[in-house]
Amino acid sequence: MRFQWLKDYQCLDEQILYLKWNLNKSRLELDRWVNGDLANVRLEKNSRSSSLEESIEKIEKEIKRLEEQKGELLSIVRSFKGLDNDIVRLKYIDGYSLEEVAEETDYSASYIRQRHAEIRKTIQFLDDYELNYNSRKQREDEIEYYNIERIESNQISLF
Repeated sequence: MRFQWLKDYQCLDEQILYLKWNLNKSRLELDRWVNGDLANVRLEKNSRSSSLEESIEKIEKEIKRLEEQKGELLSIVRSFKGLDNDIVRLKYIDGYSLEEVAEETDYSASYIRQRHAEIRKTIQFLDDYELNYNSRKQREDEIEYYNIERIESNQISLF
C-alpha cells in the first residue's frame, strides 16, 4: 500500500502520546502517595498503587523503545525519493504548510496544492489524521504543561 509508512508513523505517534499521558498520570499518582494527601494511607500489598514505581519504569522503557522505532522509521522515510513522498513527509511529519513545502521543494505553491489534492484522493486516512491533529496537539500541550508544573512545584493534585 502506498504511503503505508505514514500510517505506521501515525500509529507510533499515537502510542507514544498515550504512553506519555499514562506516564504523567502515574507520576502524579505516585507523588500523591509519597508527598501528597495519600502519604499517610496504608497500601495493600498487591494493589496497583504499590507497584507504581515499577509501572512507571515499564512505561518509560516502552516509550523509549517506540521512540527508537519512530526514529528508525523517520530515517527510512527521509531516504524515500519522489515529490509525492516529499510532500507527505514535509506536510504530515515535519508540519510544514503547503506553501512551505513549495519553498522547500522549489515548486510553485499552486502545483504543490494540486499534487497534495491528488495525493489526498488516494489516501483516505489523511482526512482522519487532519481531523485528529488539533486534539492530539492539545493533549501533547497538556502533558507538557503538567510535566513543567510538576517539576516547578514538586507536587500537583490530580483533583
